[in-house]
Amino acid sequence: QGKIDAIARDIPELEVDDPGGEADVLVLGWGGTYGSIAAAVRRVRRAGGRVAQAHLRHLNPFPANLGDVLRRYERVVVPEINLGQLALLLRGRFLVDVIGYNKVRGLPFKAEELAGVLQEVIDRD
Repeated sequence: QGKIDAIARDIPELEVDDPGGEADVLVLGWGGTYGSIAAAVRRVRRAGGRVAQAHLRHLNPFPANLGDVLRRYERVVVPEINLGQLALLLRGRFLVDVIGYNKVRGLPFKAEELAGVLQEVIDRD
């Protein structure tokens, strides 16, 4: 485990797309969800929603700044085309209440569908 943890020093920090730095909601993706998430985030932003986006390229180890990034946002949404394994890892490792949005039908997310989910999360008080 020590060797794996040492690799984190060579992994680039996680970059967050958060224009203005005012978003309360972060959408964190990985793998093949990038396009759907990016399109959904653009839709929500055009409608006036403040949402940030980040995409993981490394899962083991995670980027060294991932915990700091997660704690910057009131809510973190993790769309996954599986049963929510990443959300489970993030909750356990960083103690952040991640909102999982999972789909297990062998079909990708549609931007419109995901934008609706993000808007619901943004509208929560």
